[in-house]
Amino acid sequence: MTGTEGLAPLLSGLEQLAGLAPNDVLVGRLQRAGPHAALAAKRRPSLDDPHWAALLDVVTVHETRMFRAADQLAAFREHFLPSLIADARGRPLRLVSAGCATGEEAWTLAIIAARGAAPDWRVLGVDLCRGALAVAEEGHYRLGPPDALREMPEGDRALLDIGEEAFAPASCLRRHVAFRRANLLDPLPATDAADAILCRNVLIYLTAEARRRVLRLLVAALRLGGVLLLGPTDAPSPGIGLVPMRPLGHGIWRREGGHG
Repeated sequence: MTGTEGLAPLLSGLEQLAGLAPNDVLVGRLQRAGPHAALAAKRRPSLDDPHWAALLDVVTVHETRMFRAADQLAAFREHFLPSLIADARGRPLRLVSAGCATGEEAWTLAIIAARGAAPDWRVLGVDLCRGALAVAEEGHYRLGPPDALREMPEGDRALLDIGEEAFAPASCLRRHVAFRRANLLDPLPATDAADAILCRNVLIYLTAEARRRVLRLLVAALRLGGVLLLGPTDAPSPGIGLVPMRPLGHGIWRREGGHG
Protein backbone atom coordinates (compact mmCIF):
# COMPACT_ATOMS: atom_id res chain seq x y z
CA MET A 1 0.00 0.00 0.00
CA THR A 2 2.18 2.83 -1.33
CA GLY A 3 -0.22 5.46 -2.63
CA THR A 4 -2.22 7.87 -0.52
CA GLU A 5 -5.62 7.10 -2.06
CA GLY A 6 -6.01 3.82 -0.19
CA LEU A 7 -4.94 5.28 3.14
CA ALA A 8 -8.18 7.13 3.95
CA PRO A 9 -9.80 4.17 5.77
CA LEU A 10 -6.63 3.61 7.76
CA LEU A 11 -6.29 7.26 8.72
CA SER A 12 -9.95 7.30 9.74
CA GLY A 13 -9.49 4.13 11.79
CA LEU A 14 -6.41 5.45 13.58
CA GLU A 15 -8.23 8.66 14.41
CA GLN A 16 -11.19 6.67 15.73
CA LEU A 17 -9.07 4.31 17.82
CA ALA A 18 -6.34 6.58 19.17
CA GLY A 19 -7.22 10.13 18.14
CA LEU A 20 -4.23 10.33 15.78
CA ALA A 21 -4.37 13.37 13.52
CA PRO A 22 -3.75 12.85 9.79
CA ASN A 23 -0.44 14.45 8.81
CA ASP A 24 2.56 13.86 6.57
CA VAL A 25 4.45 11.94 9.25
CA LEU A 26 1.58 9.53 9.84
CA VAL A 27 1.02 9.09 6.11
CA GLY A 28 4.70 8.27 5.64
CA ARG A 29 4.62 5.70 8.41
CA LEU A 30 1.51 4.10 6.93
CA GLN A 31 3.15 3.90 3.53
CA ARG A 32 6.04 2.01 5.11
CA ALA A 33 3.85 -0.23 7.25
CA GLY A 34 3.69 -2.94 4.59
CA PRO A 35 1.48 -5.96 5.37
CA HIS A 36 0.26 -4.45 8.64
CA ALA A 37 -1.55 -1.71 6.71
CA ALA A 38 -2.90 -4.06 4.07
CA LEU A 39 -4.28 -6.49 6.63
CA ALA A 40 -5.78 -3.82 8.87
CA ALA A 41 -7.50 -2.19 5.89
CA LYS A 42 -9.59 -5.34 5.50
CA ARG A 43 -10.78 -5.31 9.11
CA ARG A 44 -13.06 -3.20 11.23
CA PRO A 45 -10.97 -0.85 13.46
CA SER A 46 -10.54 -2.28 16.95
CA LEU A 47 -7.79 -2.09 19.54
CA ASP A 48 -8.28 -5.81 20.14
CA ASP A 49 -7.89 -6.72 16.47
CA PRO A 50 -4.35 -8.07 16.00
CA HIS A 51 -3.83 -6.30 12.68
CA TRP A 52 -4.95 -2.89 13.93
CA ALA A 53 -2.90 -3.40 17.10
CA ALA A 54 0.14 -4.22 14.96
CA LEU A 55 -0.48 -1.14 12.82
CA LEU A 56 -0.63 1.08 15.90
CA ASP A 57 2.63 -0.47 17.07
CA VAL A 58 4.46 0.62 13.92
CA VAL A 59 2.96 4.07 13.31
CA THR A 60 3.11 5.59 16.80
CA VAL A 61 6.11 7.72 17.80
CA HIS A 62 8.27 6.34 20.62
CA GLU A 63 10.90 9.05 21.03
CA THR A 64 11.85 9.46 24.69
CA ARG A 65 14.87 9.29 27.00
CA MET A 66 15.86 9.45 30.65
CA PHE A 67 15.21 12.85 32.24
CA ARG A 68 13.99 14.38 29.00
CA ALA A 69 13.10 18.07 29.47
CA ALA A 70 15.36 18.21 32.49
CA ASP A 71 14.47 21.82 33.40
CA GLN A 72 10.81 20.88 33.82
CA LEU A 73 11.69 17.88 35.96
CA ALA A 74 14.01 19.98 38.11
CA ALA A 75 11.21 22.49 38.71
CA PHE A 76 8.83 19.66 39.59
CA ARG A 77 11.29 18.16 42.07
CA GLU A 78 12.11 21.43 43.78
CA HIS A 79 8.76 23.20 43.89
CA PHE A 80 6.09 20.46 43.87
CA LEU A 81 7.39 17.06 44.93
CA PRO A 82 7.93 17.88 48.61
CA SER A 83 4.33 19.05 49.09
CA LEU A 84 2.98 16.08 47.13
CA ILE A 85 4.94 13.71 49.38
CA ALA A 86 3.64 15.51 52.47
CA ASP A 87 0.04 15.28 51.22
CA ALA A 88 0.50 11.55 50.54
CA ARG A 89 1.38 10.63 54.12
CA GLY A 90 -0.33 7.41 55.06
CA ARG A 91 -0.70 6.25 51.47
CA PRO A 92 1.58 5.69 48.46
CA LEU A 93 2.60 8.66 46.32
CA ARG A 94 1.20 7.87 42.87
CA LEU A 95 2.91 9.07 39.70
CA VAL A 96 1.82 8.32 36.12
CA SER A 97 3.61 8.48 32.79
CA ALA A 98 0.82 8.77 30.20
CA GLY A 99 2.12 7.80 26.79
CA CYS A 100 5.23 6.25 28.32
CA ALA A 101 6.59 4.73 25.07
CA THR A 102 9.63 2.57 25.91
CA GLY A 103 9.48 3.53 29.57
CA GLU A 104 12.37 5.90 30.22
CA GLU A 105 9.98 8.56 31.52
CA ALA A 106 8.39 6.13 33.98
CA TRP A 107 11.82 5.04 35.25
CA THR A 108 12.76 8.72 35.53
CA LEU A 109 9.73 9.27 37.77
CA ALA A 110 10.76 6.27 39.83
CA ILE A 111 14.21 7.74 40.41
CA ILE A 112 12.74 11.13 41.29
CA ALA A 113 10.36 9.55 43.82
CA ALA A 114 13.07 7.41 45.37
CA ARG A 115 15.54 10.28 45.59
CA GLY A 116 12.81 12.54 46.95
CA ALA A 117 12.57 10.31 50.02
CA ALA A 118 8.93 9.38 49.51
CA PRO A 119 8.23 6.70 52.15
CA ASP A 120 6.03 4.75 49.75
CA TRP A 121 5.36 5.36 46.08
CA ARG A 122 4.10 3.81 42.86
CA VAL A 123 4.72 4.65 39.22
CA LEU A 124 2.38 3.57 36.43
CA GLY A 125 3.39 3.80 32.77
CA VAL A 126 0.68 3.47 30.12
CA ASP A 127 0.90 3.28 26.35
CA LEU A 128 -0.90 1.68 23.40
CA CYS A 129 2.16 0.20 21.72
CA ARG A 130 2.81 -3.36 22.78
CA GLY A 131 6.41 -3.47 21.59
CA ALA A 132 7.27 -0.26 23.42
CA LEU A 133 5.68 -1.59 26.61
CA ALA A 134 7.71 -4.80 26.35
CA VAL A 135 10.89 -2.71 26.24
CA ALA A 136 9.65 -0.62 29.17
CA GLU A 137 8.98 -3.67 31.32
CA GLU A 138 12.36 -5.18 30.50
CA GLY A 139 14.01 -1.87 31.37
CA HIS A 140 17.25 -2.48 29.47
CA TYR A 141 18.54 0.40 27.31
CA ARG A 142 21.50 1.24 25.11
CA LEU A 143 23.80 4.01 26.30
CA GLY A 144 24.15 5.43 22.79
CA PRO A 145 25.34 7.20 20.78
CA PRO A 146 23.76 9.67 21.17
CA ASP A 147 24.34 9.72 24.92
CA ALA A 148 21.11 8.35 26.41
CA LEU A 149 21.90 9.89 29.82
CA ARG A 150 22.90 13.34 28.60
CA GLU A 151 20.14 15.12 30.54
CA MET A 152 20.35 12.99 33.67
CA PRO A 153 21.84 14.60 36.81
CA GLU A 154 24.99 12.84 37.95
CA GLY A 155 23.63 12.18 41.44
CA ASP A 156 20.65 10.26 40.07
CA ARG A 157 22.80 7.75 38.22
CA ALA A 158 23.39 5.78 41.41
CA LEU A 159 19.91 4.30 40.81
CA LEU A 160 20.95 2.85 37.46
CA ASP A 161 23.03 -0.22 36.77
CA ILE A 162 25.34 1.15 34.09
CA GLY A 163 27.49 -1.14 31.96
CA GLU A 164 29.83 -0.50 29.07
CA GLU A 165 27.09 -0.33 26.42
CA ALA A 166 23.78 -0.38 28.28
CA PHE A 167 22.01 0.59 31.47
CA ALA A 168 19.02 -0.58 33.47
CA PRO A 169 17.06 0.72 36.47
CA ALA A 170 18.35 -0.57 39.80
CA SER A 171 16.47 -3.56 41.15
CA CYS A 172 15.21 -1.58 44.16
CA LEU A 173 13.00 0.47 41.81
CA ARG A 174 11.27 -2.36 40.02
CA ARG A 175 8.70 -3.41 42.61
CA HIS A 176 7.33 0.15 42.59
CA VAL A 177 6.82 0.40 38.80
CA ALA A 178 4.13 -1.15 36.59
CA PHE A 179 3.23 -0.80 32.92
CA ARG A 180 -0.17 -1.26 31.29
CA ARG A 181 -1.51 -1.11 27.77
CA ALA A 182 -4.12 1.62 27.75
CA ASN A 183 -5.74 4.14 25.45
CA LEU A 184 -5.51 7.76 26.62
CA LEU A 185 -8.96 8.31 25.10
CA ASP A 186 -10.24 6.17 27.98
CA PRO A 187 -9.93 6.72 31.74
CA LEU A 188 -6.52 5.75 33.13
CA PRO A 189 -6.33 2.19 34.49
CA ALA A 190 -5.58 3.24 38.07
CA THR A 191 -7.50 2.39 41.21
CA ASP A 192 -6.54 5.62 42.99
CA ALA A 193 -6.10 9.18 41.80
CA ALA A 194 -2.63 10.31 40.79
CA ASP A 195 -0.55 12.90 42.58
CA ALA A 196 1.25 13.81 39.37
CA ILE A 197 0.90 12.85 35.71
CA LEU A 198 3.44 13.40 32.95
CA CYS A 199 2.00 13.52 29.44
CA ARG A 200 4.58 15.11 27.19
CA ASN A 201 4.96 15.10 23.41
CA VAL A 202 1.81 13.02 23.05
CA LEU A 203 -0.94 15.57 22.43
CA ILE A 204 0.88 17.03 19.42
CA TYR A 205 0.02 13.90 17.44
CA LEU A 206 -3.72 14.04 18.20
CA THR A 207 -6.70 15.81 16.67
CA ALA A 208 -8.04 18.85 18.50
CA GLU A 209 -11.05 16.88 19.72
CA ALA A 210 -8.85 14.03 20.97
CA ARG A 211 -6.54 16.47 22.77
CA ARG A 212 -9.48 17.97 24.62
CA ARG A 213 -10.76 14.53 25.60
CA VAL A 214 -7.36 13.31 26.79
CA LEU A 215 -6.80 16.45 28.85
CA ARG A 216 -10.22 16.15 30.51
CA LEU A 217 -9.48 12.54 31.42
CA LEU A 218 -6.03 13.38 32.76
CA VAL A 219 -7.46 16.13 34.94
CA ALA A 220 -10.12 13.72 36.21
CA ALA A 221 -7.38 11.21 37.09
CA LEU A 222 -5.51 13.74 39.26
CA ARG A 223 -6.11 14.34 42.93
CA LEU A 224 -7.27 17.81 43.83
CA GLY A 225 -4.08 19.82 43.95
CA GLY A 226 -2.29 17.24 41.82
CA VAL A 227 0.23 18.26 39.17
CA LEU A 228 0.12 17.75 35.40
CA LEU A 229 3.33 18.10 33.37
CA LEU A 230 2.78 18.74 29.67
CA GLY A 231 4.95 19.33 26.64
CA PRO A 232 6.09 22.83 25.66
CA THR A 233 3.43 23.23 22.95
CA ASP A 234 0.54 21.80 24.98
CA ALA A 235 -1.86 24.48 26.16
CA PRO A 236 -4.99 23.21 27.96
CA SER A 237 -8.26 24.95 27.19
CA PRO A 238 -9.66 27.26 29.88
CA GLY A 239 -12.28 25.84 32.18
CA ILE A 240 -11.03 22.28 32.58
CA GLY A 241 -9.80 22.78 36.14
CA LEU A 242 -6.10 23.49 35.63
CA VAL A 243 -4.08 26.41 36.97
CA PRO A 244 -0.75 27.24 35.27
CA MET A 245 2.13 27.33 37.75
CA ARG A 246 3.69 30.64 36.76
CA PRO A 247 6.33 32.04 37.05
CA LEU A 248 7.71 28.51 37.38
CA GLY A 249 6.49 27.78 33.87
CA HIS A 250 7.93 24.66 32.28
CA GLY A 251 4.46 23.43 31.26
CA ILE A 252 3.45 22.56 34.82
CA TRP A 253 -0.22 22.81 35.79
CA ARG A 254 -2.05 22.10 39.05
CA ARG A 255 -5.56 20.73 39.39
CA GLU A 256 -7.80 23.22 41.15
CA GLY A 257 -9.23 22.39 44.55
CA GLY A 258 -6.21 21.32 46.55
CA HIS A 259 -3.95 23.33 48.77
CA GLY A 260 -0.38 24.30 47.91
